[in-house]
Amino acid sequence: MELFELIVSSGLNAVETDVVLKSVAAKLKTPIAAVRKDFQVYLGESPNLDQNAAGEAVRLALEAGLELWHTPEGDGWTSVAVGGALHHLSIRHKDFRTWLSGIYFEKNNKPLYAQALQDALAALEARARFQGPEHPVYLRLAHHEGHIYFDLSRPDRQVVEITPSGWRVIHSEECPVRFRRTPHQLPLPLPEHGGNLEDFLKLLPLREDRDRVVLLGWLIGTLNPHGGYPVLVFLGSKGAGKSFATKLLKNLVDPSKAPLRSEPRDETDLMVAAHSSHIVALDNLSGIPPKLSDAVCRLSTGSGLGRRALYTDADEHVLEATRPVLITSISLGLLRDDLADRALTLNLERIEDTERKPERELLAEFERIRAKTLGVLLDAAVTALANLETTSRELPQLPRLADWAIWAEAAAPALGLKRGEIVGATFAVQAGLEQDLLDSDPIARAIIELTLTFSEGECREYTTSELLKELEAAAGLADSNRKPEGWPRTAAGLGKHLPRLQTALRGVGVAIRGTRDPRTKNLRWSVCLENRGEQPPHPPQPPQTASSTTENVAVVGRWVSAKPPQPPLNPPISTVVAVDDFWGSQQPPQTETPSSTGSAVDAVVAVVEYPQFLKTNDAPKPQGLFAGLDDPTREAEDDADYF
Repeated sequence: MELFELIVSSGLNAVETDVVLKSVAAKLKTPIAAVRKDFQVYLGESPNLDQNAAGEAVRLALEAGLELWHTPEGDGWTSVAVGGALHHLSIRHKDFRTWLSGIYFEKNNKPLYAQALQDALAALEARARFQGPEHPVYLRLAHHEGHIYFDLSRPDRQVVEITPSGWRVIHSEECPVRFRRTPHQLPLPLPEHGGNLEDFLKLLPLREDRDRVVLLGWLIGTLNPHGGYPVLVFLGSKGAGKSFATKLLKNLVDPSKAPLRSEPRDETDLMVAAHSSHIVALDNLSGIPPKLSDAVCRLSTGSGLGRRALYTDADEHVLEATRPVLITSISLGLLRDDLADRALTLNLERIEDTERKPERELLAEFERIRAKTLGVLLDAAVTALANLETTSRELPQLPRLADWAIWAEAAAPALGLKRGEIVGATFAVQAGLEQDLLDSDPIARAIIELTLTFSEGECREYTTSELLKELEAAAGLADSNRKPEGWPRTAAGLGKHLPRLQTALRGVGVAIRGTRDPRTKNLRWSVCLENRGEQPPHPPQPPQTASSTTENVAVVGRWVSAKPPQPPLNPPISTVVAVDDFWGSQQPPQTETPSSTGSAVDAVVAVVEYPQFLKTNDAPKPQGLFAGLDDPTREAEDDADYF
């Protein structure tokens, strides 16, 4: 008994106690199970110091003014005043464990050993979950009763409150919402009034006015608490300042350690990054694989990831987030249509050696203007809150991510922009990305070739197999054993591919619709050349944009309207090309696009010129649309039916 009493009084934890018991059993040549049983009997008959220590730790925590509450997911949290500021901590987080151990040591001058600590945490968590109130917890940005709250991540826990009438910095005790912190977050300076955005924009390697509009629209969107968020993509050659621009944007709103991340291995890594940061910045990507493209799309509009919780069989751990995303790359290649719908691309040019400045000087200037630049963004958020309802009613057309577009347009006056500039620039970027898809996709080019024989308003119906044969004939591939890269090898592959082209083809007046026959259950596709009056309405132009003329192309005696949305600040461009056949006897005039963003923005036309690469070979060569193509690598298609 004296030995057991000595073990308890020494404050050994469970592991240390078991080591002593094993040593005693070896010396006494007694089974360890018998020694453990005797020790357990002793603990049952004597005061249980583990339980006493745990109970005292719980009592000390409650006496310190600890508030216990839980999230909608049922996780236990606490709010405790430390150093004059109110901290919100997860009960299972190491910061709370450290705080609880600290107040116990301060009171008893001895540590709270492991088992007692676990018992105390379990008791506090049960009380938080079943007796405490429910509160959501946020990261960096929150919305409550018409107001926005922006966490500065400062040690003093100060928060910015944004209302339709202004913004102010408040203490955490005044804030009605609860923010969580991550170990990698860095503090923001206290925002100041009286700044301007021009000083900040001078630090970025932007060369076109439209790039400025797109960037400001994305930037103010990061303060929209409702999401979703467009994906801002910086493209350009090495030395164009893509990574530096991304770093400045992230540090202005959501600074953190390692602000630029490499390509995530899978969706889990991406969601973990999103769980820890308000803005996710992926630097220097060589391409975007399909799975990563889908994951980024989900993250920009709201995504959840479920995984089996550790040490359980049926419990699930869920990560949920909606985040602004930044991507830099020299060349991403063709973006998948769902990501292209959410992307805002900026093409940067290499900075000339005579214009290059040391990054140290640029960062010093950024730190000098940082507080006032943040204040200007907060002013814009105030304007957005005040104008949100009227802007929502006044905008006649909206792009994908309509909530972001309304929010950005509502803030436009405070950003030095006119109504409609951000939406107009967005439509122009989208038009360029859609034209890139039409230029690069062999099926899209074949469909355009097929509809050259259609009269205006004509529709034709095909089964998927029939349509594949018609497209092969239109492209001159009917008798060829070699197909261009990306050409589906089965009807099922074509059925999966066509929905990705519908939006881009609609922009040049070609509508494709797939329906299932109710009797035969066969999938049938309707290909229509729309009447000019039935084509999708053009996006609204900003007030200051000069009226642009319609771009038309005469094809075999028939005019096909192809009027893309124009960049907000571009001068009017008129392009009329007459050709006798598809290949044409004359090249379209090459018009220089004032903005380097979004290739072929002003060239959304129904006729596209395709280069020919001749190769002598005894094998049958493709004819027509793909004549002269080298032997490409075949891309395998999943044979699963689209529906």
